[in-house]
Amino acid sequence: MKLKCLYRYIIYPFIILFSYYEIGYTATLQTLQPDQLTVGTYFTNPPLEFLQKNKQVGFEIDLMNEISKRLHLKPIYVNTSWEVIIQQLENNKYDVIMGGITITPAREKIVPYTIPYMTTTLSILINIKKTPNIKFMNDLQNQTIGVQSKTTDYDIALQMQKSGKIKEIKIYPFADFNEAIQDLITGKVGAVMKVFPVANYYTQLHPEIRILTAVPNHPQPLGFGVNPRNKLLLQVLNKTLEEIKADGTYNKFYEKWFTQ
Repeated sequence: MKLKCLYRYIIYPFIILFSYYEIGYTATLQTLQPDQLTVGTYFTNPPLEFLQKNKQVGFEIDLMNEISKRLHLKPIYVNTSWEVIIQQLENNKYDVIMGGITITPAREKIVPYTIPYMTTTLSILINIKKTPNIKFMNDLQNQTIGVQSKTTDYDIALQMQKSGKIKEIKIYPFADFNEAIQDLITGKVGAVMKVFPVANYYTQLHPEIRILTAVPNHPQPLGFGVNPRNKLLLQVLNKTLEEIKADGTYNKFYEKWFTQ
């Protein structure tokens, strides 16, 4: 009995302290709008975020909804474009931005980013019906590759062009990636470059499109950009991401969007 009593008095204070820590952590968190998390994104990036019968869905949507729920915040998604989203975050328009954003040293100089929720690769898509002779990276030397503007895809395509690995680059506005896919289907471009989760999604929609290879030596850590004025939010998001990964919730979302 004495041992049980002693155990109770040792353990309870830690539970109380831990509870107060958790409550205090979220109670002092301030966002642009009370009880809301304003998220800038664009719904042109399946399966990360897109519109399905006018409903906002996707892996990042599920992940951000879960984060918001654990922080007792209501997520409000604001549709914008890739070309301006980072500047808008810097100008205090959002609490967070997302959209398959690769964390790079140059971007981190503008706004802070969470820990990566995923590290993936850039994939090169080809059309096996239009260009059946393309088997390896070296076979792209006389091809035009389609990429989106102001992306790591474009930066790497420039490097490939300078080294003679591809002939030309065709740049598409970020929101018009479907146009790049259509040009690949019709043979207007010989290849298209995109991060693996999105590239793989399009191979499931179009049987003639296949992933040729991953671009070597260019890992793509994906994360959420955070309002530079809110350092506590960055800490809270990182902690919550770690919890979501640790308790298996992340794996459920991953299996839902990437393994079916």
